[in-house]
Amino acid sequence: MKRLMQITRIGLMTCTQTLNSNRKTPKVSLKLSAISLVSLLLGCGGGSGSKEVPTDTVQQQPCGEVKSGEQCLTLNNRHFLLLSPNVKQPQPGIMLAFYGSPPSFGTPRKLESFLALQQYANDNNMLIAMPIGGPDWAWDSEVTAFGQSKDTALSLAIIDKLVSEHQANNAKVAALGFSAGAMMAYQLACSAPNRVKAAFAISGQLRGDLNACNPAIPVVVHHLHGSKDTDMPIEGRITVSGNVINSLDTTIARFRRINGCADNAIDSEQFALTTNQTAVSKAYQGCLKATGFTLLKDGIHHPDYQKTELHRLLKQTLNFAF
Repeated sequence: MKRLMQITRIGLMTCTQTLNSNRKTPKVSLKLSAISLVSLLLGCGGGSGSKEVPTDTVQQQPCGEVKSGEQCLTLNNRHFLLLSPNVKQPQPGIMLAFYGSPPSFGTPRKLESFLALQQYANDNNMLIAMPIGGPDWAWDSEVTAFGQSKDTALSLAIIDKLVSEHQANNAKVAALGFSAGAMMAYQLACSAPNRVKAAFAISGQLRGDLNACNPAIPVVVHHLHGSKDTDMPIEGRITVSGNVINSLDTTIARFRRINGCADNAIDSEQFALTTNQTAVSKAYQGCLKATGFTLLKDGIHHPDYQKTELHRLLKQTLNFAF
């Protein structure tokens, strides 16, 4: 600080000395001196009309970080980040992807990185829309007997926009969610199965009244969860604020009933879903629409999934829907 003050005093003295020398300039060079004086004043910080150079020219997007090829779009005073395939084919499908409540990958960018969603869009000709949620639980995802939530209404409006403006396929729509976002995927399965044909839920069960989940038609559902998830235990819980998070068993049992499944199920062979953990998928039989879940042995809330296997599981689920 002392050194800075010395430098400042030297600079002021230089300006003062130069100004004084200009006062002694002969009249014959008065015009040139005046021009020099103005320049000096500006250089020394004089002149009330001088403009400051902005220190931050980076524009903040409502969607957060937006990479090349992505779009941050506005709809009904809300925003969503849109990922498009690098080579877009006619009639791309639509995936609505919902992130978890902070800090559970609580931004579109974090969710995209966690699940490698841009790669999935490229490989499967999908438009992936990631809405921006609110605080706390991020989504109005509680299943109640009072109809659609504001986030369900937004989701349906996004589908309409992508169909009308981006030539997406209205018959190929799915919901993907992680943690609190998984609860939003379940709400769409309950309230809008005629629009959203499949729900893929990761580390989050149905939130709210199970009996209020009465979709008009069957819907494809698959759930992925770690057996040692302590953030969102598979046994379910009631939060301090009174949110009812149902167990994995009761959540799947509800959709087994909705989809008319038999009691028996077929287990897959074990497969590696992380570099050091295996998983088993269970598919219930006799269902009108595919219903099942995958359990990652010793898995936590947000494992480092092997993206190839994760995408295979996701694609297999969507193939049952359309």
